[in-house]
Amino acid sequence: MSQNKKLALTGGPKAVTSDYKEIWPIIDETTKKAVNDYMQQGELSIKDGTGILDEFETNFARYTGAKHALVQNNGTSTLHAAFFAVGVGPGDEVIVPTYTWPSTANTILSCNATPVFCDIDPMTLCASVDDIEKRITPKTKAIVVVHIWGHPADMDAVTEVAKKYNLKVVEDAAHAVGSTYKGRKVGTIGDVGCFSLQASKTLIGGEAGVAVTNNSEYFDRMLVLSHYGGRIEKDLTSDTYKDYAYTGMGPKYRVHPLAAVIANAQLKSLDKWIELRNSNLNYISNGIRGLRGVEPFDIAPDCTRGAYYGYRVIYSPEKLYNIPTARFIEALRAEGVDADPERYIPLHRQMLYRGASYYEKTTGYKWPYAPIREIEYKDSDFPVAVDLFTRLISLPTFTHDCRDVLDQYIEAFHKVVENADQLVE
Repeated sequence: MSQNKKLALTGGPKAVTSDYKEIWPIIDETTKKAVNDYMQQGELSIKDGTGILDEFETNFARYTGAKHALVQNNGTSTLHAAFFAVGVGPGDEVIVPTYTWPSTANTILSCNATPVFCDIDPMTLCASVDDIEKRITPKTKAIVVVHIWGHPADMDAVTEVAKKYNLKVVEDAAHAVGSTYKGRKVGTIGDVGCFSLQASKTLIGGEAGVAVTNNSEYFDRMLVLSHYGGRIEKDLTSDTYKDYAYTGMGPKYRVHPLAAVIANAQLKSLDKWIELRNSNLNYISNGIRGLRGVEPFDIAPDCTRGAYYGYRVIYSPEKLYNIPTARFIEALRAEGVDADPERYIPLHRQMLYRGASYYEKTTGYKWPYAPIREIEYKDSDFPVAVDLFTRLISLPTFTHDCRDVLDQYIEAFHKVVENADQLVE
């Protein structure tokens, strides 16, 4: 027990004495050999999608169970391609959770459409399906769900709403490679799924992304938006867009071959790393569950988490002398815990998504996109996201054999909670 112990913040000894630092990504010998072997070939740009690009896409499609996979230069570009693929364009609206990374919304703007924000579910932190339905207008074209921190969204409910209103569904699975919903890999349940392979993700290529779909028309549209020339000529599944083979229809989102080499090698170890990380973080959850004022997240029934991309716990000040979140985190950090406040600021608070008049007034430049619906958002419109933003605590995602460190983290939480009266000012 940790009662009647002096907190480190008030002069006591630290609970976490280990100097352990999480090393991520894991660049194992298999990855190093794959990169070294590839470098001997000297081919540092692949224009037609052959070789390692084709090999990785085939392997990733097989891993997810998707019909098509398209590797690109980052996860953001896969989202742009996905929205274009499902027909998002000028005047359209796409519903997106306010609790996500800006790329999810910025790529909607790139299609000259309006991102319309919705609140989140307090149990999963994913988009609230009830709130999604409230935001639908005659201009709504699509819904984008974010499998945040690796937890799948409620895809049955999302697809039911989408079917009811004839909407498309894009899955932002940047955090969730390997996660499953009722036995299906996320990214394959909606119309298009988008994954990031950036170096902090669970499957990494350094900087890269990959989109998956079971719809050949959507694959072709992503292809012509993102590539040109030989790649389009080789991989188009129909003649619909053959006249755009030489030029393509948008930016060049070609991936660097070495990123594909790395991701292809890392894919071999992905499930092992998922198992290790889940084991470690579930151990922490079980160790702090039941503590006053602290609540870990549980995985929903019928879901699996493809490794936590980020690990969050909910802090409830009202259950612990109304000690502010910042003060509680300060006490944890003094004990040696690598704890931080939530870093994903709700997007409805950001000036960019309010439209031309705000943008032009503050920057002095003309709004670069087609006219979008200007929306006055209020925090009261997003009670769950706004509340949790002030109370979520971020911890590291441990992927190695470090049970002694996990025990010290658990001890630190117990120590701070059980002696929280020392934090009352």
